Amino acid sequence: MASNPDAPTDSQALDQHRSGRRRSWWLNRRLWLGVILSIVCLALAVADIDFDAMVAALRSANLAWVALAAGLAVATGLAKGWRWRLLLYPSLPAASSPPGKGTDRISLPRLTNIWMAGAGVNLALPLPRVGDVLRVYLAGEAGKARVLGTIAAEKLLDLVMLALCFLGLLLFVAMPQELAQRQLSTVGVAALLTVAVIVVLWQRQRVLALANALLQRTPAGERAAASMEKALQGLDALRQPGPLLAVSLLTVLVGLLSVATTYLIFLALDMPPSWVQSVLLWVVLQVGVSVPSTPGKIGVFQVLCQWTLGLFGVSATLGLAFGVLLYVAVPLTLMVLGALALAIEGWRSGRRPADLNLALRPATLPQDPAAGQGN
Repeated sequence: MASNPDAPTDSQALDQHRSGRRRSWWLNRRLWLGVILSIVCLALAVADIDFDAMVAALRSANLAWVALAAGLAVATGLAKGWRWRLLLYPSLPAASSPPGKGTDRISLPRLTNIWMAGAGVNLALPLPRVGDVLRVYLAGEAGKARVLGTIAAEKLLDLVMLALCFLGLLLFVAMPQELAQRQLSTVGVAALLTVAVIVVLWQRQRVLALANALLQRTPAGERAAASMEKALQGLDALRQPGPLLAVSLLTVLVGLLSVATTYLIFLALDMPPSWVQSVLLWVVLQVGVSVPSTPGKIGVFQVLCQWTLGLFGVSATLGLAFGVLLYVAVPLTLMVLGALALAIEGWRSGRRPADLNLALRPATLPQDPAAGQGN
C-alpha cells in the first residue's frame, strides 16, 4: 500500500502533541486564576508582617522537630497506602486458588507509591482531584471502576473523621461564624453520604437492578451498568466487619498522625503546644485547602494558618512563620515524594512522562474536604 507523502511522521505527530499540550496549559483559565489567587493570598499573608521578627523566629526554630513532623507526614502517607490496599483487597486470596489467580494483586509498596504520586499531584496542580485520576490510571490493572470505588470509600472515611473532629471541637472552642457554617455543611454531608452508602450496600442487588434498568435505555448503557457494579465492589470492605474495623482504625490513626504533625511545629517554634489548636488547625486546613486553588497551595495554606492561630491571640508574624514550617514539613515533603513516586511509576511501566500526562486531565470526582494537608 502506497504511503501518503503528506501524512506527518511519528516525530512530527509527537511534536504536534507536545505543542498542543503546551498551549492548553498556557490557556488554562483555572491555572491562571490559581496563580492570581496565590499572589493575592501571599499579599494578605505578608501584610503588616515584621519580617525581621519572622526571620528571627524561623532561625531559632528547632529543625529536629520540623524533621520529625516531616517524618510523621510520610508515616501518614504509609498508613493511607495501607488503608487503600485493604479497601482494594478486603479479603485474603483463597488458599485453593490456582497459580496466577488471586496472587497477582498490586503489592502494598507499589500501592503506597501510587498513593504518594497522586497526593503530590493533588497538592501541586490547581485542578480538581487530578491526583485521584492518576491513581485510577496507575492502578488500573486492578480494574479502573473498582479502584475509583475504593477512592470514593477512602474519601467517605476521611469525611466522617473530619465531621467527628468538628463535633469534638464544640466541647473546647467557640467556632467563628465562617467555620461554623462549614461545620454544619460538613457534618450534614458526611451524615447523608454515610446513610446513602449504608442503603446502597444493604440493598446492593436492588440498586444494581434499578440502575441497570435505567441505563439500558441509554447509549452504552450495558457498559455503564457493568462499570457501576465494579465500582460498588470497591465498597466491599465497608460490608465486612473485619476489614471495616481495620480501615476505620487506620483512618483514626491517620487523623492522629496529622494532628501530631501540627503539634510538633508548636514545639519547633517554642510556642505553648496545644492539642485543641492542633486539631482546629488541621480541620481548617482540610476544609480550606480541599478546594482547588493555587499551584502548590502556596499562599492559601499560610493564610489559613495565620487566621486560625490568630483566633488564639497568636501574632500574624508568628502565624506566618508557623505556616511556612508546616508547609515545608507536609505539603512540600509530599510533593517532593510524589514527584519521585511518579518518576518510579513511569520507569516501572516504561511510559514516557508525556504518556502519563494523559492521566492528568480534570475529571469529575466528588470533592472531599479531607485532602487539605495531603495527609
